Amino acid sequence: MKIEILGCSGGIGPGLKTTTFLIDDTLLLDAGTGVELLTMERMLNIRDVVITHGHLDHIIGLPLMLATIFDQHQQPINVYAHPEVIAALEQHIFNWTIWPDYTRLPEEQPIIILHKIDVGDQLTIQDKTIDVLPSEHPTPTVGYLINNGQNSFVFTGDTGSNDKLWPLLNQRKPDLLIIDVSFTDESDHLARISGHLTPSLLTQQLLQLEPNPRIAITHLKPGVEDMIMQQCRRLLPERQIDRLHQGEVITLD
Repeated sequence: MKIEILGCSGGIGPGLKTTTFLIDDTLLLDAGTGVELLTMERMLNIRDVVITHGHLDHIIGLPLMLATIFDQHQQPINVYAHPEVIAALEQHIFNWTIWPDYTRLPEEQPIIILHKIDVGDQLTIQDKTIDVLPSEHPTPTVGYLINNGQNSFVFTGDTGSNDKLWPLLNQRKPDLLIIDVSFTDESDHLARISGHLTPSLLTQQLLQLEPNPRIAITHLKPGVEDMIMQQCRRLLPERQIDRLHQGEVITLD
């Protein structure tokens, strides 16, 4: 399984794109500003999109991509998200005020089909099994465990302390855990009220994780990336922990 990191930053700026992961060229996991790095041909190859939550940095690329490929697409794209995220897309994005309603265009066969999912669901998409995982964030959010039958990885989505997650991962034993650590320990209060982790909060959470997968830190706020990673490595010397990088391609085999 190939995971292409098109965006993994908690903000924007030169060389920074927000959360966008492309899996095996045809499955998009979140649709942040990283979508703009794809060529027309690569956008047209995407068949399914799974979304963790409705915050702008995770969905902004979706309406822009649909407008880009509209005249050339051959078949609809399936979009999967929590029911409240689907409602937000319908009411606040595809409403003819913010953006055209691509759930109804073209009339004979709309370019996207929206599918409601919830925590505990298991999806079969392409050749993969996708489990919908709990997350803790101020807006309805889910994580995903994606398994191709040989390897698996977890993306937590944006999350704070999430005690419901770890028993599931202890059972499933993913090869890779991509987890949100947005703030340094010095911003603990901000992290807690905004539903994100710090290195110390991550350390407390990982006490509940029995396997030792590779851990990739994502959603780091611009300007404090090095400090976050220094704190993570100091607190978790026994863990395989690295920062996720835009442009990185991870192959699980």
